[in-house]
Amino acid sequence: MERRQLLAMAALATVAPTSLLQAQQRYPAQPIKLVAPFPPGGTVDILSRTIADQLTQELGRSTIVDNRGGAGGTIGADLVAKAQPDGYTALFGAVHHAIAQSVYPKLGYDIRQMTPAAFLGRVNHAVIINNALPVKNIAELIALLKAHPDKYSYATPGAGTMQHMMTEYFKSVTGTEMLHVPYRGSGPAIVDLIAGNVHVMFETMPSALQHIKAGSVRALAVTSSKRAPYLAQIPTVSESGAPNYDATSWYGIYLPQNTPAPVIQTINAAVNSAFQKSSFVDRWTGLGADTGGGTPETLAQLTTSEVARWAAVAKSAGISVG
Repeated sequence: MERRQLLAMAALATVAPTSLLQAQQRYPAQPIKLVAPFPPGGTVDILSRTIADQLTQELGRSTIVDNRGGAGGTIGADLVAKAQPDGYTALFGAVHHAIAQSVYPKLGYDIRQMTPAAFLGRVNHAVIINNALPVKNIAELIALLKAHPDKYSYATPGAGTMQHMMTEYFKSVTGTEMLHVPYRGSGPAIVDLIAGNVHVMFETMPSALQHIKAGSVRALAVTSSKRAPYLAQIPTVSESGAPNYDATSWYGIYLPQNTPAPVIQTINAAVNSAFQKSSFVDRWTGLGADTGGGTPETLAQLTTSEVARWAAVAKSAGISVG
């Protein structure tokens, strides 16, 4: 009996790696869940659905967006970090997750230990205001805020997000004050901005652009060092009263730690293929995003450097969540 058990164990040891290899080789064999760690309506939701549609075409299997908002994107990221490393649960990650490493002291995962799969590009931000606010440019906004330091507020999709960091950075370089009002995502934040319940928002372009074009909010400036080609008439923050101001968001797909290399390569190849198609690129850039692509190492290096960069900003501004 003992000899039979040993033989059975030996057989299993031989079969298991083969079965795993076969499973990897036929990946994906089922739908993929792409976790968008913010509620519907914001930039992450808009872009995640756009890339999910393309991945469905590239991979021949459905890629389904699963919105898991809350805690500045960390709830959704934590879910993916603890998922099975089989390639069927992925994170639409962002600069928010690099920031979270320093502003959430009790974070249950480390974005640097997750598996980077594909860089999705950078996204500009627009400084948008409620239409009733009596200013026409950044210089006038600075003057208004200095004249009434206790009167005005700014919205973000959550404490510790990029919008929070870049607005605090703006306050520090301009010597102004605004009350921070965090929301559970950009969608509800913009609704309150339009209603006049908050006054200012440094919002990512894909979610801001539709409201700028509709006239429901006004754009005073963009946050990058150069003007956005799709809003060429709108100046940068830097040229409008806050010299050297430059901040943009970025996005990427992450998988759980220890995801097999063939799975990573498959997703990376699908993303790179998407960015070679003019129809997809036109759709992507039309939302206000720059094109992405490259190797997983590109995203890994960016993640590490951005964790360090925003840790310094968080420390200087005294930003901590939880």
